[in-house]
Amino acid sequence: MTSLRRSLVVAALAASVASGARAQSPAERAGLDSLRAAIQAVGDSSALLAREQERIAVARQNREDPFLHMELGFIAYRLGEITGQRKHYDDGAGEFEWASDLRPAWPLPWYWLGVAELAIGESSVIPLENLRQVLGADPLSKAARAFARAAEADPAFTPALVDLGTTALRQRVAPLLTVAQRAFRMSAGTAAGTRPAVLLVRGRVERELGANDSSLAAFRAYVAHGGDSTLGGLEVARSLYAVGRPDSAIAAYFAAATRRPLSDSAKAEFRREIFWIASSADLRAYDGLPGDSVGPWLRRFWGRRDLADARHSGDRLIEQFRRYAYVREHFRLGTRHRHYDIAEIYRDSTQAEFDDRGVIYLRHGEPDARATLVTDEPNESWAYRRPPPEGDLIFHFVARGHVQDFKLVGSLLDVLDFSVSGSLASPTDVPTSVVEGLLASRSAISPIYDQLARAGVGGRSRLLAQERQEMTREVQVGTTTDSYPLRFPHDLRPVVSSFAVARDDGEGELHVVFAIPAGALTEYAVASGGVGYPLRLRVVVFDARQRQVGGVDTLRIFGAQAGLPAGSYLSGQLAVAVPPGTYRFHFVAEELQADAGALVPGRAVDVPVRGGGFAASDLVLGRIGSGLVWRRPEGEVPLDPLLRYPRDGTLELYYEVYGLPERATVETHVALSPRSRGSLFSRIFGRRGGVRLNYNTETDAPGLSRVRQRIGLTGLAPGRYELEVTLRDGASGAQVVRRQAFEIAAQRAP
Repeated sequence: MTSLRRSLVVAALAASVASGARAQSPAERAGLDSLRAAIQAVGDSSALLAREQERIAVARQNREDPFLHMELGFIAYRLGEITGQRKHYDDGAGEFEWASDLRPAWPLPWYWLGVAELAIGESSVIPLENLRQVLGADPLSKAARAFARAAEADPAFTPALVDLGTTALRQRVAPLLTVAQRAFRMSAGTAAGTRPAVLLVRGRVERELGANDSSLAAFRAYVAHGGDSTLGGLEVARSLYAVGRPDSAIAAYFAAATRRPLSDSAKAEFRREIFWIASSADLRAYDGLPGDSVGPWLRRFWGRRDLADARHSGDRLIEQFRRYAYVREHFRLGTRHRHYDIAEIYRDSTQAEFDDRGVIYLRHGEPDARATLVTDEPNESWAYRRPPPEGDLIFHFVARGHVQDFKLVGSLLDVLDFSVSGSLASPTDVPTSVVEGLLASRSAISPIYDQLARAGVGGRSRLLAQERQEMTREVQVGTTTDSYPLRFPHDLRPVVSSFAVARDDGEGELHVVFAIPAGALTEYAVASGGVGYPLRLRVVVFDARQRQVGGVDTLRIFGAQAGLPAGSYLSGQLAVAVPPGTYRFHFVAEELQADAGALVPGRAVDVPVRGGGFAASDLVLGRIGSGLVWRRPEGEVPLDPLLRYPRDGTLELYYEVYGLPERATVETHVALSPRSRGSLFSRIFGRRGGVRLNYNTETDAPGLSRVRQRIGLTGLAPGRYELEVTLRDGASGAQVVRRQAFEIAAQRAP
């Protein structure tokens, strides 16, 4: 007798001893496990095929033996593993199903039926497989039902529970998820209910069905019962967001990312969080990280995005949790099978979870405008409004062949049949009413569609080419970048300027001056009398590598005896300590309880340094009577928040010179010139030639000299001007140039 035959006979005899009872005993399960292990150890398909034929002959005489059908199922499954042929998995599924009919209360026949259905795989005919999946007749659906029956037969059967939850999550059909949820809850009082593998999958199933409190409890139990604390911490963070605790979610996320050791599965899950918005370079960098560097890297990754959009720390991460939850609910693919045609210009083979609307939404969030039109092919268009010079992002989606799979296309007219849309540029073709309706439906999305609707055949050809070129660019931007712009329902419309100076301690100081029109503000009565204007003000300073180098976040309540009159402004100043260097800064003003605010993004600033050679501060332009001054120990410096001067008024100029010895000679050239050519009126009635001043000054202290000067604007016409101050060290010949724009208003000084 061969070794194979001896092992199979021994295992079969051990199993058959206890076959009288219908409920599966531990001895029966152990016998089947031994039988399975013996077959799994065989690598010779010829021996297995011979054994299969021998056992089939026996089965013809004894069709009611569940152990015999289980053995045939194990043999067929192993043959499938060795040969890769689907028919063996089919045979195995049939035998396991027969055994389950004979012993429906046994978990093992159901479990292995599920395993065999998983192995059967998917049909090569995609449309047929899609139909099967919708009808629940595909291998995944059948596998999930089989696992559910195994768990129902024995709630403590861990492999069935884990595989049931996993396949239900992959299959994404709500009834199957509900079956899995019921099985998990039934097992809660058994030994399997406290096993980490079961708790992890249970938490994910509960979350998928919206049972977020149960999901959070399952993930916490997973960690408490010895599960991967890093992976569990990330899942806890996701669930904390889902139950409405965003601050706790942020803390849990970064706490999990910094735990040691970081398992490969945990690192892969953290990668899923960044996958949807990271660049290919980001992903390569992440993949190369050692475990102890993942936490700091993720902090920088999310921090850069918070900084880029002037958000508070953690805002972008929470927004990504929200976007992912929204996309899972609205844009999830009903099938993992996708095919593309010539009109679809974006193809992503790395994911099969969401349609292209989900890809864009994960990167850019809720669109500012949407449009659709009922046609043979479901379609949508989205618009994201962006200020110049970026320009709006427009995306068009169409679902062909499967109503749930929306894909990006390269032109609005690709929503129609490609042969039709491609021919619309032909001078001999007349647009149909469907085309006109489609263009009209998108007139609010972009002006080009209104132009296309009104254009003749020749003009339409040119506009279509322009539109297709723009769509190609916008799809490229939309699928490779991400954004979360800070916006407010009501814009405060601030006027913002800035200047930077050096300090005695070697640091620098950025001053941000702002003015908000009274008409944009909401006034509140103050208990002590008068009115108040509460504002939250923020300045965030960052370097070229998106690292914050300074900032201020403050709440101020500006008080007044009476409301600000129409046409006036509320003005103020913020000072931020920063090291010397070249930076950019965001200014944010938010009016509390009024849904009003404004972001002034990315202003450039050069912060000077003392002791580094000849240098100068920015020019500080002021006006006496403006209502705002910079208080200095050596005397107040007038400011002008609007940088707007009355006609024939006086400009107060202040700046500082650094790095020269006391009584050093500084050759000074002041040029005040118009920034654009004047109108005929100004050329006749006002002077646009500007002002030129040349003189020498002496520094009044070693290393620092403060310069104040008044410049008369008499005779200059209204308009935009630039003040340029050129400073030259008389000893070394080194030169520094500083510039500042301002405006002369039409009215004269009182």
